[in-house]
Amino acid sequence: MSHPVLTLELPDDVYERIRRAAKGRNQPVEKVLVNIVRAATPSLEKVPAESRAELKAMEELGDEELWRILRSGPEPVKQRRLERLLDKNQRDELTDRERRSLGELRAEGDRRMLRRSYAALLLKYRGHRIPNIEEF
Repeated sequence: MSHPVLTLELPDDVYERIRRAAKGRNQPVEKVLVNIVRAATPSLEKVPAESRAELKAMEELGDEELWRILRSGPEPVKQRRLERLLDKNQRDELTDRERRSLGELRAEGDRRMLRRSYAALLLKYRGHRIPNIEEF
């Protein structure tokens, strides 16, 4: 299997750190660099297959759009509905229809949270400071 070949000029100090790391691991410099790049870049490897295409498309969005996704919240009407259904669920009073609705709302919330998390990861990777939860 062939791999793309990249010629890369590194500052002396960076190369020296990588060379020492490679020597310490008893590995070629190239292998150590591949591992560093893998560790430093976002990966969708562990994301459920049904979500990968949507998240991969987010990688091409501009920062402004990623910030919009990160700051997005649930629609107030849906959030109130979710809270009511969760309350009824705790009292074990859900109808089958309400149970399905609760499942759909939870799945929608999970999808939104995954998108927001990936937007935060991409923004962080691009060098932005991500606010903590209290700052939102």
